[in-house]
Amino acid sequence: MSAGGAGMAQAAERCDRIRVNGTVDWYPVIMRPSDTGLASGVLPATMIELGRRVGIDVVFQPITPFKRQIVQLENGSLDAVLGAYWTKERAEKFQYSSSVLDDEVAIFVLKGKEFPLAKWADLEGRLGIRPFGGSYGEDFDQYAREHLAMQEIAPVPTDFRRDMLAMLLNENADYAVLGRFHGLKIIEEGEGADQLIDLKWPVVSNGVHILFSGTSPCAHLFDRFEEQLKELRAEGWIDTVLADYRRPGQ
Repeated sequence: MSAGGAGMAQAAERCDRIRVNGTVDWYPVIMRPSDTGLASGVLPATMIELGRRVGIDVVFQPITPFKRQIVQLENGSLDAVLGAYWTKERAEKFQYSSSVLDDEVAIFVLKGKEFPLAKWADLEGRLGIRPFGGSYGEDFDQYAREHLAMQEIAPVPTDFRRDMLAMLLNENADYAVLGRFHGLKIIEEGEGADQLIDLKWPVVSNGVHILFSGTSPCAHLFDRFEEQLKELRAEGWIDTVLADYRRPGQ
């Protein structure tokens, strides 16, 4: 899947292509190495297939901080963001697709430093880390703001892996919050990661959506994308793509 260039002045005037973006390091939802910008994962594959079925080109924009993408989505200079949890604030501004897949959010700790976890309150009094600018759902985000000590780490792929592993391995943090499959992939690939483990109780299980701009020239296509997304789900197309990424070694 190729990453498109910036600009696309014509797309700002008429809907001749869908300009999309997303985060860079969320396995298996969306991954974009900083050296190539090429997008892979369940959401890029799904969006490309949706575009094919609707009959419009999908163009990936250059890697951009997620918070800036939200601003671009609001002003209509970006048509869609791939991979977002539902929040009330976003739902008031943008059009949400139905859930493309479910993402179980887990707590990762240093082996030997496990602790009982059966409710959010069990995280209180401990220092956590999480990706900068992301959301784990409105309820958990609000609870974290009010009750938990949590540091945000910039989600640049190599830097985030290094910083997360180092902070846990050096006991500078007690736990990391990540999508379970994303975290397991980091553990699989990281140096010293055999010393890390995910706790079994999920802090939350969230639907992962596509966010569409209500002010883009392609906003009228939302219903057609949603119709085709439901078809993909009914056909088992998304389950097949997801299963490919969840195979050992993928």
